[in-house]
Amino acid sequence: MKNTKFSLQTTSLSLKHYDSINHQYNGPHIDRPIALILMLILLPCFLINTVLALCTNKCIFTRKQKTDALNRTVLLPTFSCGIWVKTAILFDIYAGKISFCGIPLTHSLSPDIQFCVLNQMKCKAGLFSLYDLHLRTGLTVMNKEQLLEQQLNGNTTDYLMLIIKSFMAIVLYGRAITVLKKAKSLSLFGLHVKNTTMAEAVDWITQTQADNTQIGFFVNVHSINLSISDPTFFNQLSNANALFADGSGMRLAARKAGFQLNGNNNGTDMLPYLCKSCIKRKQSIYFFGAAPGIAQQAARKLCKKYPDLNIAGTEHGYNEGKHTEQIIESINNSGCDILLVAMGSPLQEEWLLNHRDKLHCKTALAVGGLFDFYSGNISRSPLWLREIGMEWVWRLLQEPRNKFNRYVIGNPIFLYRTFVLGLVNTGEK
Repeated sequence: MKNTKFSLQTTSLSLKHYDSINHQYNGPHIDRPIALILMLILLPCFLINTVLALCTNKCIFTRKQKTDALNRTVLLPTFSCGIWVKTAILFDIYAGKISFCGIPLTHSLSPDIQFCVLNQMKCKAGLFSLYDLHLRTGLTVMNKEQLLEQQLNGNTTDYLMLIIKSFMAIVLYGRAITVLKKAKSLSLFGLHVKNTTMAEAVDWITQTQADNTQIGFFVNVHSINLSISDPTFFNQLSNANALFADGSGMRLAARKAGFQLNGNNNGTDMLPYLCKSCIKRKQSIYFFGAAPGIAQQAARKLCKKYPDLNIAGTEHGYNEGKHTEQIIESINNSGCDILLVAMGSPLQEEWLLNHRDKLHCKTALAVGGLFDFYSGNISRSPLWLREIGMEWVWRLLQEPRNKFNRYVIGNPIFLYRTFVLGLVNTGEK
């Protein structure tokens, strides 16, 4: 195998002059032993399904036709009857007809991209893909071609990890990647939550045309728990102009209510896209909150990464309410379009709602610990943890004392309220 990396080149000029590289996708050589192990474990299930088919005069297998992202026809076997009928796919994986991870079966690529892949890469269709993993767990999918390129350039360890992460995501979020709901908002725990992609959420923030300041909050497991135990906070959330679903817990709750969230709209993932949108639209941002120096550090690092970004000003959040009027005056005098407030829940939501009428900015968001991440004060969890919806584990490891109640106690309470009490559907307290 050559060491040259696989690359998607989409311009017509590059396609005309592109020589065939014929990379071999790393990883499929481990498909066969994994499939064999799973087949041995599931042998009793296979025998039951076979006997049931013979007793009912049915064919043991049926095949369903699918088309992969390269427009190739793929026939997926299932047992005609019995339990776990889709596990019949293991026979085709063992035979080398399909891979555990490969070209996605859930979307199509442009003809130019199809040409690039077919001309460079020997790769079968796959049950799992990096694109499907991000779609299932709600990570932002801004460029599916880039995800495919990243996947096909992975090594054997990356391939094995993708299998493991995909299985874990299926256990957590269900197997089917359903068609996303067309509803623009969902009713979760009695709150009206916007069902937006990341791009749509950024558009709402930067393109609002209202006469007064529009307030947006990110709703996660912690804020739902707070809203259920504190009616005042519930009312504060209800008074926002927009609520965005943040985190794997909200994704699980939405599925329990019968919805598929269009995206995981957390502030940390959103900020880079927000910065790019502000540069494009010539809008400015103001950072207010966090400990002294943190907002300034975050602003400095972001301006270094995005030289054209206009951060109109910064102010820390440890003012104990003594200089509120001066802070509001500073925010307004800066001429900022977007205000980010990082004071933690429920203080940040209360502050924004109490002073909404005095603010002159177009949009204001409550962003929690956002400045801590971008200042470098707190590290972001590894991507593989985010891909399985377990970023909270990293936060707990970093701050076990401060985050114990929020995660170790709060997460089970949230799951109990969601799946046992069914509060996600009714919103009752």
